[in-house]
Amino acid sequence: MLPVSLVRKAYPFLSQLPVTITTCRSMAEARKRFYRNVGVAGTGDMYEISLDHRKLKTPLGKVLQVPHYGLALAVAHEWSAVHEKIQPSLMHLTGLSFTVADKDDTILYREGTDDLIELLKREWDPLLGWFNKKFNVNLKPCDGICGADISAEIREAVRRYLLSYDIWAVHGFLYGVEALKSVVLTIAAAERKISAEKAVSLSRIETEYQTSRWGSVEWAHDLDKYDLQSRFSAAMLFIQFNTWKATVKQKSKE
Repeated sequence: MLPVSLVRKAYPFLSQLPVTITTCRSMAEARKRFYRNVGVAGTGDMYEISLDHRKLKTPLGKVLQVPHYGLALAVAHEWSAVHEKIQPSLMHLTGLSFTVADKDDTILYREGTDDLIELLKREWDPLLGWFNKKFNVNLKPCDGICGADISAEIREAVRRYLLSYDIWAVHGFLYGVEALKSVVLTIAAAERKISAEKAVSLSRIETEYQTSRWGSVEWAHDLDKYDLQSRFSAAMLFIQFNTWKATVKQKSKE
């Protein structure tokens, strides 16, 4: 068990993180700190965070396991920095880790009637093929209620990709993924493989399929669609604004 008191020595930048923690998307209201000590333990490929020897769990009840020692230390630091109340809205690394652990990518989960599954294959498979080629991985969709098998190799490839961006742009990716529930669609849109509008459309295939069969609430479905387009487009603009660089040349006086 590694005490979190070593965090600042191992990762000095963490000392600049806020020492007062405020809430987590996953918790309805702030709770009092119920633990004294925070620790990190792992085997080399996967690490867990403990609160008084109790393993930290995700909102869906899974033991949180992260593939990198530094990330485990950083998540542990967020919990160690809590003074009186656990208010996770500033516990960004914890929230991101929970999101990865609990959520499957939209385009990897395929269940429904035969014609719906055929539609999903036709629309999603080319994009999944592009993603696999770009990252040199073999990400496959799943059938039924079981989640897709996302290997450590795939996670590492995406991690390295995101590390090529600064923290502002990464928050744009987070916002986009939260909107569409898809890392694949968000990266494809950021890489301009598809437009933001197309990404939203691909994320809503099943919804559109069901409404075409059973009808829609005249204003509600359109409102949901345009709200999603607005939020996802904002995420893409945020990424672009934080990665785009311009140079200005002064005209020489002759």
